[in-house]
Amino acid sequence: MSRPLINNKYRITKRVGGGSFGDIYLGVGANGEKVAVKFEKHGARCPQLRHEYKVYRELQNAPGFAKVHYFGTQDSYNLMVMDLLGPSLEDQFNKCSRRFSLKTVLMIADQMLERVELMHSRHLIHRDIKPANFVTDGGRGSGNFIYCIDFGLSKRYRHPRTLQHIPQREGRSLTGTPRYASINNHLGVEQSRRDDLESIGYVLVYFLKGGLPWQGLKAKSATKKYKLIMEKKQSITIPALCQGCPSQFAEYLAYCRSLKFEAKPNIAYLRGMFRDLFRSQGYTTTNTSLDWDWNRVDGAPSESSRPNDLEDDGRRPDTSGAMGRPETGAVSSRRSNNHYAEQPGGSQKYNNYGVREVSSSTWSKDRDGPKVRDDALIAGEYGDVRGGQKNRNVHGYADQGYSGYADSSRRYH
Repeated sequence: MSRPLINNKYRITKRVGGGSFGDIYLGVGANGEKVAVKFEKHGARCPQLRHEYKVYRELQNAPGFAKVHYFGTQDSYNLMVMDLLGPSLEDQFNKCSRRFSLKTVLMIADQMLERVELMHSRHLIHRDIKPANFVTDGGRGSGNFIYCIDFGLSKRYRHPRTLQHIPQREGRSLTGTPRYASINNHLGVEQSRRDDLESIGYVLVYFLKGGLPWQGLKAKSATKKYKLIMEKKQSITIPALCQGCPSQFAEYLAYCRSLKFEAKPNIAYLRGMFRDLFRSQGYTTTNTSLDWDWNRVDGAPSESSRPNDLEDDGRRPDTSGAMGRPETGAVSSRRSNNHYAEQPGGSQKYNNYGVREVSSSTWSKDRDGPKVRDDALIAGEYGDVRGGQKNRNVHGYADQGYSGYADSSRRYH
């Protein structure tokens, strides 16, 4: 029996990945174009897909962000059809035996900062900066473009019209990926723009040195492990963390940690600092895929090159229920880092689309912690839901329109 078409246009072919929201499938459009299709079953413990779609909608036509072709519901699923992109930076890191050259790290830094700057200009913070959430273009262009993805934990940090900043609050839960989380995030301080930038700093050191000092810590529970990670981040000095790296990396982290809660980071200064380092090393670019380490390496990574402590790279939902989101169940933090590998088969139940059904027992087995409440994706957009009544959020961060954003898409020269 043939599978139903999505929006009378897209045909599902095979599963290519998955995450806390559900599964990702390869789809083919009426004209033969390949797309990625995200499936989320109605009644999911921690629904995110509609929220993520709204963030993508705010970022449409911005360079470095995937285009969404369709969002809707069909049968018992929420569906989102979007551009099919390439492997993540984590995948490419494994391919390169878990070490990038300084040249590649500096080019990554420039594009990561550019993506985050654009998000911030549209009043959004990402809150889950990590290598798995930045992907290559998959042959869509010249091969030297990096995309930012996965906005399941993103939120507004200020009102889009009044520009009123969200208040600084404490007692928040750790949100995002503990390995790359800022110190203030660990301490329960509300996140703002500075936290995205601090996380980028940890990612860059990770790429340059092949790891971070707080990886591989052992504890009897996830909560205790996250506490050990926080203590290690607090105790190690920035010079010690960046030992063996050019001084600009320590300067970057010191700058990020010095920022006040509502401060607008000077990203032009940070990009300029890394670009100056790039030029001082005598590096040049061809503006082709050959500029990147992973395109000069043959073959896939061996199993021995993959990290053995993936448990502290899992995503942590916000447990504080900020901005009035109703309570939901826990979400799995186990994620596939390989966006294109076919998944192993087995005795699974599939629906008419050929999509694997996830049972409650599967969710239970995957859970990494107690029940949590997921934070509002875009602050106040959905109001507060109590007793079946939708009440306006007290902070008044309702959905607003945006003006266009001009981006130069500058590269190294």
